[in-house]
Amino acid sequence: MLFSKWRLPRFDVRESRLIQAEYGVSPMIADILAARKLPPVEIAELLDDDFSLEDPMLLPDMEKAVERINQAVDAGEKIAVYGDYDCDGVTATVILVTFLQSMGADVFYYIPERLDEGYGLNAAALDEIKDKGASLVITVDNGISAIKEVEYALAIGLSVVVTDHHQVGAALPAAAAVVNPHRKDYPGDFRELCGAGVALKLCAALDGGDYEQVLESFGALAAVGTVGDIVPLRAENRFLVKKGMEQLPYTENLGLQALMEVSGLKDKPLNAQKIAFGIVPRINAAGRMGSAKLAAELLLCEDEERALQLAREVDALNVSRRNEEDEILLKVQEQLKASPEMLLDRVLVVASEGLNHGVVGIVSSRLINLYGKPNIILSVEGDTATGSARSLGFFSLYQALSACSGLLQKYGGHKAAAGMTINTADIGEFQKEINRYAREFHDKMPAAEQVIDKELHIGDINVDDVQALELLEPCGEGNPQPVFLLRRCVIEAIQPLGGDKHLKLKVNFEGKSIYVLYFRMSTDQFIYPVGSRVDILANLELNEFRDKVSIAVKLRDIRPTGFDDEKMQNADHFYQKIRREEPVERKILAISVPTADELRATYKIIRQLSGREMHMDLLYLRAFAGKINYCKYRLMLDILSELSLVSVAPDFSSVKLCEGAGKVNLEDSAILRGLQDGLNT
Repeated sequence: MLFSKWRLPRFDVRESRLIQAEYGVSPMIADILAARKLPPVEIAELLDDDFSLEDPMLLPDMEKAVERINQAVDAGEKIAVYGDYDCDGVTATVILVTFLQSMGADVFYYIPERLDEGYGLNAAALDEIKDKGASLVITVDNGISAIKEVEYALAIGLSVVVTDHHQVGAALPAAAAVVNPHRKDYPGDFRELCGAGVALKLCAALDGGDYEQVLESFGALAAVGTVGDIVPLRAENRFLVKKGMEQLPYTENLGLQALMEVSGLKDKPLNAQKIAFGIVPRINAAGRMGSAKLAAELLLCEDEERALQLAREVDALNVSRRNEEDEILLKVQEQLKASPEMLLDRVLVVASEGLNHGVVGIVSSRLINLYGKPNIILSVEGDTATGSARSLGFFSLYQALSACSGLLQKYGGHKAAAGMTINTADIGEFQKEINRYAREFHDKMPAAEQVIDKELHIGDINVDDVQALELLEPCGEGNPQPVFLLRRCVIEAIQPLGGDKHLKLKVNFEGKSIYVLYFRMSTDQFIYPVGSRVDILANLELNEFRDKVSIAVKLRDIRPTGFDDEKMQNADHFYQKIRREEPVERKILAISVPTADELRATYKIIRQLSGREMHMDLLYLRAFAGKINYCKYRLMLDILSELSLVSVAPDFSSVKLCEGAGKVNLEDSAILRGLQDGLNT
């Protein structure tokens, strides 16, 4: 379905005024904070310029970790820092290796290869580390679940200190120290650090508990790791990212300097979004497309020319990652086109041979945006398939996979994202089982949703109010960039940008023409012609060019003015149930089964398109809304398609007339007969 659910802001105006008076913020900021219904303690934390990190020694086993590491440094033991291949793991590795080197330690790092070794400690890697003469292994961003692997390390004569931020299981590894803010015996207030944040706290503890020097040296790296791991940007994480963003333009880390240059961020104002889309993907690309060691080498590099060379290499890998992402998405969509009935499933399960494991998770996220459904993409290699999954709303992937665990070799993850390995022969049964689970526990699946912070009027779009939004930075997980609603805009012009990869829309909003940027949208995909009256969701940002400040309105979502998302999504829910041949109430079926006259009238309207293709949802809103319900409309399209009178795109996105169609008998439609039989039983 084309449209997501828009959740409008609801708050007491008196609450906004109290926030404005209490904290001295602008009316726009006060309205946003009131709409988000933040408790006073979180508002104070958000606006606090004097926030400080908790004592690093509060973390469980930190004293033991410091003692064991100092012992190794003093004795000249060789130390291995064992990291991870994502942005958080790489930055955590670089932070700790660099700090240990400054202590005079004999240290090297080990990062497992994503495709060959997978996540976390493994016995072969520990053997290699032992062969290199190490006696102490310090994990960063992993290790909390490595019970057997730590036991193996101890058996071959390696001591282990675990530092991690992932959830703690029933048992802890038998390491010399296990530093993790999620341990139940952690007395501090903040548990949501990423791996780089924990590594920075370990360095502070090794430096006598003082953060000043480690923040100066590693604040920028910690900020990049924190943004990259998509942890909530509140409290300590917010402090780390805010501090790091201040330092990033002046960082002495040659690797970060080179990354800013190749990503076009050098000498430009920074925010968390620019880090997330400029720096983080390039670090991640090394682990996804090649080896994360390349990214680690870049961030440890002390030669400016070499750093720029390495940055260009990871930039090229990022381009390859985007290309492969597009290729995988195309392959997945081709598979869905070949079996369009899969798009009626509650959970999409798509399997294909030879997909890059490091990229399928990104493609899974894109499928959420395209189809608004939880989905799993499996890469098949012989008898085994490995997959990534993404979800939305209340549907928990971890619970769903747990319910299907008998069909899985292994799985892990959380509510919104997960990974799994399965025997290729079991994929078909797994697809049925996970959809059976979804049907049993979730008759109605969650819909894609956009949360709106404030409805704007034309007077709100001014430099002072938009500049005030910087008070909410850094924005990200748990503190999203504000989303604004612009109602009743009229499209005046559509201009392609960047070779028609993006659009610049000129719209009339409350009597004034403004420009709206629509990224990753081309003119042939944009379904609204000039003159359309639409509502727009957008972010507002300031642009600075040659000392001139302007406002950028960046489109997030668009739909026709007056659209009722709840009514349409309910109708779509029943349409899918009917097409899956699931039982629905008779009164629903009664208003959904089309008559012969309605089918003829619908065909006549589509004939007027003269062979032009139109998005089926837009056609409905223009020609049928208020006359028939959306469920009936979709069923009519299916019937007309079955009779070869119209052509419906395999992904249900568009409809057009079939040329040369002759007279048909409506009774020849098996879909219509089935609907009528259901109504008459």
